[in-house]
Amino acid sequence: MLSRIASLPYVRRLRILRVRRVAGMSSRSQRGAVSILAAVWVSVAVIAMAAIDIGHFYYVRRDLQRIADLAAAAGVQTIGSAGSCAAAINSAQLNATANGLSSNGAIQSTCGRWDPSANAAPSYFVAANTPLNALQVVVSQPVSFLFLVGQTRTLTATATAQATNIRSFSLSTSVASLSGGLINGLLNGLLNSNLNLDIGSYQGLATAQIKLLDLATALGVSSMTDLLKAQVTVAQLANAMATVLSQGNVVSASVTNALSTIASASTSSTTINLGNTSTQNGLLAIGLGDPQAAATATVNALDVLMVAAEIAHGSSAIDLGAALNLSPIASVTAQAQLIQPPVIAVGEAGTYPDGSYRTSAHSAQVRLYLNVQLVNLSIPLVASITALNLPIYIEVAPGDAYLQTTQCSTQRASSYSWISTTPGVANLCIGGDAASNMTNTTVPTSCNQPAQITSVSLLGLGLVNVSVESLSGGGVNLRVQGPTTVFKFNGVQGDGDDYQTTNTNGVGSAVGGLLTQLASGFSGTPGTIHVRLLGADVSGAAGLLISGLVTLLTPVLQSLDALLVPLLQLLGVQIGVATVHDLGLACGQAQLVN
Repeated sequence: MLSRIASLPYVRRLRILRVRRVAGMSSRSQRGAVSILAAVWVSVAVIAMAAIDIGHFYYVRRDLQRIADLAAAAGVQTIGSAGSCAAAINSAQLNATANGLSSNGAIQSTCGRWDPSANAAPSYFVAANTPLNALQVVVSQPVSFLFLVGQTRTLTATATAQATNIRSFSLSTSVASLSGGLINGLLNGLLNSNLNLDIGSYQGLATAQIKLLDLATALGVSSMTDLLKAQVTVAQLANAMATVLSQGNVVSASVTNALSTIASASTSSTTINLGNTSTQNGLLAIGLGDPQAAATATVNALDVLMVAAEIAHGSSAIDLGAALNLSPIASVTAQAQLIQPPVIAVGEAGTYPDGSYRTSAHSAQVRLYLNVQLVNLSIPLVASITALNLPIYIEVAPGDAYLQTTQCSTQRASSYSWISTTPGVANLCIGGDAASNMTNTTVPTSCNQPAQITSVSLLGLGLVNVSVESLSGGGVNLRVQGPTTVFKFNGVQGDGDDYQTTNTNGVGSAVGGLLTQLASGFSGTPGTIHVRLLGADVSGAAGLLISGLVTLLTPVLQSLDALLVPLLQLLGVQIGVATVHDLGLACGQAQLVN
C-alpha cells in the first residue's frame, strides 16, 4: 500500500497522507468523548446512589423520631405514679418495642424536670431535677448503606415529653354553717345585692366543679396564660360558670339558675384579676412554671364566687384609726380586712430549690396593718422616744396549707395527694414591708425588711436613726400557731374526704385578750432581735427596747381586742381552725415539649 502511495505524484501523496492524519485524529477524539461520557454517567450513578442512601436514612430517622415521640409520651404519663422514674422508663421501653424499634436498636430514657421558669433554654430540661415531670428519650439504630456493602451509620432521634399532676384546693380558716340565710347575707354585703337563694342552690354550687380550660373558653380567652391575665366582673364570672355547667347537663338547673341570678344581682363594674399579681390578690394562685399545665385542673363554683365577691368588695381596707383613740399615749393608723373567703391554690406538688413550696395557700380571718406613732414614751435613765413610726402587721385566725405530694394511678380511689395544714391563733410582724402582707394569699406572714425607728434619744445622746431587725437581718416575726396536720385526699370527688379540718383544740372560739397574747410572746424574744444604732450593733439593749415596745403595743392590742373579739364571736369565727377543701386531682396528660 505504501509503495503504491509512493509511486503517486507528490501532490496526490500529500493529500492522501493528510486525509489519513485527519481520520486518525477523529478516531482519537471519538475515543476521548466516550471516556468523558462514561465518567459523567458514573458520576450520575454515584449521585443517584447517594441520594437513595440519603433518602433511606431520612426515612429511617423519621421513623426513629416517631418511635421516640410515642415512647416519651407514653412513659411520662406514669412518672407521677407509684413507680415514678422506673415505671416511666419501663413504659417507654415497652412502647418503643411495640411501635417498631428493631432488635439492633437501643433506647435510653432519662427522668428529669422540664421547667421554662427555672431551667436554661433551649431544652428547659434538667436530668434528675425534682419534682419529676418530664422524660427525655433517645432512640438510636445502626443503619446499613444500600450501596456500600458492610458500611453502617448510627442514626438517633430525641424526644422530651412533660406531664404534671395538678391538684386544686382551697383553704379557709373559720367554719360556718352552710345555711342559705348566712351566705345570702354575706354575698349581699359583698355584692351590695338582694339575693334570697335557698340552701339547695348553695349546696349545688358547693359540689359543682369547673375545669379551668372550660372557664377560659367561656370567657373568650385562648390559653391559661391569657386566663390568668384576664380581668372580669363578678357578673361576667358567674355567667361564664353558668355557661360551663350548663353544657352536658352536669348539674341541676337550680345551680345554673342560681349563678344567673347572682350575675343579674351583681351590678358592680369593679373588675378582679383572675390570677395573682405581685401587688393584688387574684382569684387563682397557680404555682406552675407552665400555666398551661393547669388547663385540666378544676375549681369549685361556690369557692370561686366567694373569693371573687370578696376581692371585688375588698379593694380597700376598713379604716379603724378613729376607733382606736389612744391619745395621749399614741396615735394609730389602722386598716383591717375581715372574714376572708377561701383561698384557691392550683399547682403541682413539691418544693423549689430554695425549699419553698410550689403550691401553697395562706388565709386569715382578720388582717390588720398598724402604723403606731408614739407621742411620748420614756424608759427612765435609759431612753426617751419622742417620735416613733412602727409598722406592724397582725393576723387573727391565720392558716397555711402546702401541697406536699401527689400520686396518680389507673383508679381515682387509689390516686392521692398529701396537703400539710397549719392553723394559727395570731401572727405579728414588724418591718418596713409590713403592709405588703395585706395582699398575701400564698405564703406565711413575714416581714423581711428591718423596721426603721426614727427620732430616738438614747442615754442622753441626740436624735439618731435606729433599726430593729431579727438576727437574720429581716423584720421581727412572731407566730402563735398550732401543730401541722397532713391530710390525705384521694382522687374521688364527692366522697367523705373532700373537706378536712384541723383544730388546735387549745383555743376554741375567740376569747378576750387574744391579741395581747402577742405582746407577752413578743417580750420573751430579745435573743432573736438585733438593734442597730448608726450602723453599730447594740443588741445588748434589745431587752430594754422590747420592754418599751411591749409597753407601747399592749394598749393598742387591748383596744383591738375590744373591737374585734365581739365581732368574731358574732360571726361565729373559730380561732385555731383551718379547713382544706379538695377541688380535684388532674393527673398528667403528656405533651411533647422538645
